[in-house]
Amino acid sequence: MGNFNFILPLEISDVVSDWFWDIIRNANQKADKLREILREMDQESIIKFQEQFLEAAAVLQDEPFLNYMEESEDGIEDVSYLVVSRGKKYYAEILNDPKKIPFTAENCEILYGLADEICIEKFGESTKVY
Repeated sequence: MGNFNFILPLEISDVVSDWFWDIIRNANQKADKLREILREMDQESIIKFQEQFLEAAAVLQDEPFLNYMEESEDGIEDVSYLVVSRGKKYYAEILNDPKKIPFTAENCEILYGLADEICIEKFGESTKVY
């Protein structure tokens, strides 16, 4: 099923494209698979991926989502990264019902940070997007 079936609010879909969500879907929540996909990209695309990952996560690092997850700054970031890592359908589900956001991201595979890792590996520098 394609990502087009899950509609995100305009303010999110303007900055987080279906291109991004297709990459996340193709990675299938597997860090090694995302590494393979990112290794095939040019530096500009890797940076774009990192920017969109952080844009999507930032939406979840505020009210009303904060009411339902652990309070530490690192914990909030990790939960938001986890939700993005699980794909557009899950992300849309959380946007529509903030109570469903995980309380913690402990013992979960998170795809954040891999763009930086691959950018350093391929081009000798990070994305510089944090």
